[in-house]
Amino acid sequence: MDHLTPNDASSVEQPGSRKRRRAATKAPQAHSLPTLIAPDVEAETLLRSTLDALSAHIAVLDEAGTIIAVNQAWRAFAHASGYADANHGVGMNYLAVCEAAAAVSKDASRTAGALRDIMAGDRSEFRMEYPCRSPQGPRWFQLRVTRPDQAQTRRIVIAHEDITEVKRTQEELTRLSGRLMHLQDEERRAIARELHDTTAQNLLAITLNATRLHEGLRDAGEPARRVLVETLELAEQSLQEVRTLSYLLHPPLLDDVGLTAALSWLARGFSERSGIQVAISIENSGEPLPRPTATALYRVAQEALSNVHRHSGSKRARLALYRTKDMVQLDVVDGGTGLGSLVEAGREEARQIGVGISGMRLRLEQLGGRLDIRSSPSGTHVSAKVPITLADSDQPL
Repeated sequence: MDHLTPNDASSVEQPGSRKRRRAATKAPQAHSLPTLIAPDVEAETLLRSTLDALSAHIAVLDEAGTIIAVNQAWRAFAHASGYADANHGVGMNYLAVCEAAAAVSKDASRTAGALRDIMAGDRSEFRMEYPCRSPQGPRWFQLRVTRPDQAQTRRIVIAHEDITEVKRTQEELTRLSGRLMHLQDEERRAIARELHDTTAQNLLAITLNATRLHEGLRDAGEPARRVLVETLELAEQSLQEVRTLSYLLHPPLLDDVGLTAALSWLARGFSERSGIQVAISIENSGEPLPRPTATALYRVAQEALSNVHRHSGSKRARLALYRTKDMVQLDVVDGGTGLGSLVEAGREEARQIGVGISGMRLRLEQLGGRLDIRSSPSGTHVSAKVPITLADSDQPL
């Protein structure tokens, strides 16, 4: 039967036609919508012009993994790189090429495995970033492998997108963030020393003078002695707060004695202020660590213990430091509720934790290290690992 046009429709409704019309006019799901092409447009011409207009290097594979079409960007890159043949790869089996290179390239091995899964229907998409040599020098690309749902015959689309500028921007941002953290640590160190060497000493002098004045005014009236006692107590309290702030900004133990002593002091002070018992385990401390490494691990311990106090609900925690020949590892473990409950609830604390974790991870990545976090309803395990580089020229701690 020929398709009816709107003008062909009868003005008389048949019984049940309204219900059928409502069902027929329901919007289809987005993923099931076919691509619509005007009747006067040739599909193959449109496909070729569309593919050639894209900046990504694109190849279309058949169900066996053989390249059946490539776009202009693919041909231009292949030609500039010296890989082009008369057919620009058309007729070559892309899966076979990846499998042949899998023995010497992890990226090729991953791509081959993903391509086999997509061909078998076990997955619909694969993405991977990888470095590549080009006539312009080292470049970064993102590979995307997809299988369109609406194709009448099985086709697989391979797209290589140049993301070199994005990578360079990310690297520059990482470098600037690391520089900012370094300057922040230096300023913290300077402020801490100023508080310790100047402000704390001035408050100590005030405390001593107030004590001498209190002893010399035994015959003074009760109101005057009460004011003097309050002044002495405020001076002692301020002195203790300034000392604590100075140590939190940058503990002198970290510079004077090293990371082991600084972590022990941090754990004791944290237990006293929070009421959370912290078990400390330090094994094979070995030679002093480079200052950047010691500072980064101290800040990770500080942030992790802070998260234990603010978010976990645990009354116990464990802080451990291990060292091997070429690696140092810091672990902070609690027995709280884990991070999942905060994320699921969408609370503001989840955002704050995310910022703190990003800071810890960035510090470690600057040193070639990594941050691993395992969280469950029975607790959270934060693990920081940093390689020990003998070539580090900074002062060891």
